Amino acid sequence: MERALKPGARDWGWRFVLIALALVCSATLAQFKLLAWADLQLHDWLTRSLPQHPAPAQITLVDIDERSLAELGPWPWPRPVMARLMQSLRERGARLQVWDVFFADSAQGNESIAAQLGAGSDIVLGQVLILDPKIHNPPQAGQLRASNQAPPFCSLRVETKGYFGVSKELSPAWVGHISSTPDEDGRLRRLPAVLCDEAQLHYPQLAVAAAMALEPKASWVVKPGGFPLGPTQWLERAGLSFALDDKGYLSVPYAREHTAWPAVSASQLLAPSAEVPSLQGQIVIIGASALGVGDTVSTPRHPNAPGVSVHSELLGAALEGKWLIAPQAPVTLAALLTLLVVLVLLPIARPERNLASIITYVALALLVPFLVALLGRLGDVMLPVAAPTLTLVVFGAGVLVAKADSERRRAQQLALHLESFLPQRLAREIAFQTPGSESLGKPCQGVLLALRVQGLERWTSAVDSLQALGVAHAISTLADHAASSHGGALEHVRGEVLLMAWPKADAPCGSAAIEAAQTLMQELRPLLQQNESLRFPLGLQAALESGAFLLGVAGPQASRRPLLLGPVADTVLAMLPFCDELAAPLLIGPQVAQSQPKQKLVLIGQFLLPDQAQPRSLYRTEL
Repeated sequence: MERALKPGARDWGWRFVLIALALVCSATLAQFKLLAWADLQLHDWLTRSLPQHPAPAQITLVDIDERSLAELGPWPWPRPVMARLMQSLRERGARLQVWDVFFADSAQGNESIAAQLGAGSDIVLGQVLILDPKIHNPPQAGQLRASNQAPPFCSLRVETKGYFGVSKELSPAWVGHISSTPDEDGRLRRLPAVLCDEAQLHYPQLAVAAAMALEPKASWVVKPGGFPLGPTQWLERAGLSFALDDKGYLSVPYAREHTAWPAVSASQLLAPSAEVPSLQGQIVIIGASALGVGDTVSTPRHPNAPGVSVHSELLGAALEGKWLIAPQAPVTLAALLTLLVVLVLLPIARPERNLASIITYVALALLVPFLVALLGRLGDVMLPVAAPTLTLVVFGAGVLVAKADSERRRAQQLALHLESFLPQRLAREIAFQTPGSESLGKPCQGVLLALRVQGLERWTSAVDSLQALGVAHAISTLADHAASSHGGALEHVRGEVLLMAWPKADAPCGSAAIEAAQTLMQELRPLLQQNESLRFPLGLQAALESGAFLLGVAGPQASRRPLLLGPVADTVLAMLPFCDELAAPLLIGPQVAQSQPKQKLVLIGQFLLPDQAQPRSLYRTEL
């Protein structure tokens, strides 16, 4: 019943210090590789769990699948077969052919491939720069083909010690690298947009080279990304856009399973009588999906995904502008997310809360970052949540430890105080059953209303038990509603007596208690008249006064009982028997009467209450 004290300047100062420490901690943790790895695992799980996006209508895959290998023979196929496939795609109206295949050796039939390349600039070939430094004596096959139209930056500088380039007999207009750069856990999540060698030659990624082929007359434009949720920069060419991180890498969105892409088997395209979907105006990406070819990579969606799906995702994202964004300022975002969670929980995190409440808040604090990550992914942004989560765990554990230590010390202080008037063993048992300085109760200064349903105990022993329980429940419900609607609360039920309290010993609370008593008695009279009998009548007595009282609990934790004690409680209980003698169903004590307008109350007289040293003036309301 005491007013909650507002945090003082010192409390707010400590809160600001703790918030600042949390932000610094979160920003520091965000730079650890282990937490970055945890973020990647979370976003991989979200990638698999969230609904798939529909495949772009402009892209069709040409699968070198098991059916094609069975009908056309084992991989690699002869060059004339590959040339026939190129010609078939061109004849069917394909806008652009993107080959996730390299032609590095001078094989028989290269002239047929050269003829197809010379017939137009609608074919993009692949080449591989070997980036793994652990490979000793890497092979060097064909020639690496750099591009003078590549974007003007370098995602990764490499030494071209090993590569699978393009045969010297071929002169493609467009070539893109299909080099793989998996993360330490083996999953491929991003690729360098442009590789550069020691001679400052530029090698664009296959999807980037495809964008060049689609818009050969356009030029590259590099724009900064939006802070803080945008990428570091955008790479744009005509209507195509690529989201780049701080190193110039492309984050592969993996918006769908490989099987979600519209696909045509390569063997169908080489069969004159086969019916295949129209490829008119389509961008076709040719690659191997057969497991026997071995062109697979581990992705967040699948441990053995066809490599062609990676390039399809990149080109599809460039066409639609829908990328999975790796924000440019993860450290700042981690601190901001921590601040957001703290500001959400700070208003409800009070120091007087018990351990169960604190554990609940910590659980909520751990849930909020996950929900934030989910919301971010719905907006195609990979938010860093591992650092804020760990920060909240550390600070939550610290709060729990501090709270437990505070409870232990408070219990020790309470035990020492109780030992002054209780046996030591009993004092310590009581103190540690309910640790805390306010665990036994709290002193209050307010208005107390006692209401007695006279004859209720005798009546309940003579009627049906269900009727008795129903009436008792109705009485308590009406009392609780009348008290709460007038700013008070039903605090204790003691047999026939219900005790209601108001938080202040002032005029407004006194008036509210009087109004609540009058309302409650008007509501209870019809209920009692309906259920009473001539033998067991039911009546109402009410008394109210202001002063000091104590609200508390007693007993072990498993069987707590509410208590309401103190001078004013004794006073209102002693006033109740005078209601019948004075023919006043509602008696009002002098403390409440002094705060009320005189015209509303009538002095009955002075009476010596039981166990009182001095007579006390009693009042009633005007009739």
